[in-house]
Amino acid sequence: MMSMKARYICLEGTEGVGKTTQTKLLVDTLKSRGFSVLQTKEPGTDLLPLTMLLRGIMLDKQYDEQLTRPAREFISQAIRSIHLEKLIVPNLDKYDYIIQDRGILSGYAYGTGCGNIYGFLQQLSNEVVDAADNNANIFPPSATKIYDHVLYLRGDSLKGLAKAQAAKQEFTAGDAMESKGNDFITQVSHSMDFMSESFNTVRIDVDGKSIEEVHNEILTALGLGNK
Repeated sequence: MMSMKARYICLEGTEGVGKTTQTKLLVDTLKSRGFSVLQTKEPGTDLLPLTMLLRGIMLDKQYDEQLTRPAREFISQAIRSIHLEKLIVPNLDKYDYIIQDRGILSGYAYGTGCGNIYGFLQQLSNEVVDAADNNANIFPPSATKIYDHVLYLRGDSLKGLAKAQAAKQEFTAGDAMESKGNDFITQVSHSMDFMSESFNTVRIDVDGKSIEEVHNEILTALGLGNK
């Protein structure tokens, strides 16, 4: 797909399915095999401090009543624009792998869950990708195809939400998405099931499996065998 060196891989899924754990395991395994790896995430990465400030505005529940539906989405897209243009594109030829925790699929599923029109989200993300690409033909025309692989970790969304809510909270006032409750996360999960078909997706069901079993399925899906 890309003429550049790095394989760009995004791990997706709803709260509590193990994305962050599996992202770290994958990065560690790749590094142990001698590959150079850039680990990042959306929305917001410590590698780009401005994106973390914007993440706080977008997801800290204390701002929930002040944020309008399109305002939250514009912040999400601003984070993605900075992330792609300032981090991903400049590093595509410097690493063997770029491994990302969450990306555009989450943006679509959570964005529609918050009341935005799917076509509106597609238009915005396509424009953000196009701007980051700067007409260099690094990315395909569709934002859904910029990742070489999307690893969609599919699990019980309600159990995952409960697990996430019981964990240490990033924001004192709570997470704006987690606080929307069971009906919201169920809708997001159904949307991910449907929307994932537009991406270069490998679906991995995680329920009833150990962390190691899921990790080995990820390695197999990427053609890397087992750990």
